[in-house]
Amino acid sequence: MNNVFRSIFFVMIFFQAGCNIEKVDEAKLLRVEVIAIHDEVMPLMGELKSLKKEVKLKTVNLLESDSSANAEKIKELRDLENQLDDAFEGMFVWMRQYKAPNESVSEEEAKAYLTQQKILVEKVNKDIKEALQAAKVELGKI
Repeated sequence: MNNVFRSIFFVMIFFQAGCNIEKVDEAKLLRVEVIAIHDEVMPLMGELKSLKKEVKLKTVNLLESDSSANAEKIKELRDLENQLDDAFEGMFVWMRQYKAPNESVSEEEAKAYLTQQKILVEKVNKDIKEALQAAKVELGKI
């Protein structure tokens, strides 16, 4: 009888330990996903700035040639410049507010925070890719 209780006790300990390890791994996995989404587009930040300069130059050229005849195109180009700026700034806004959860927060709090951060960084990722695509199309680079 004593062996039965001892066996049940050990099974419960191992089960609980296994559950805790699984929870820690979920939060770690989520953190890895968040950072991977960030890391995918971080190297593109320089390209964002370069393309913005090219779009701005195109805007200036249209302004100098005939600003009234090109008013609609100039507005489109300025909107594209703003889209590129917003995408660039969005990355840094996200990076400034992101704080990896430390050991003192519960597993559920860490997962909730990281899930929200994943949503935010996915938007940053999407905004950067869309801005780059739009600029490349406008500049005939695609």
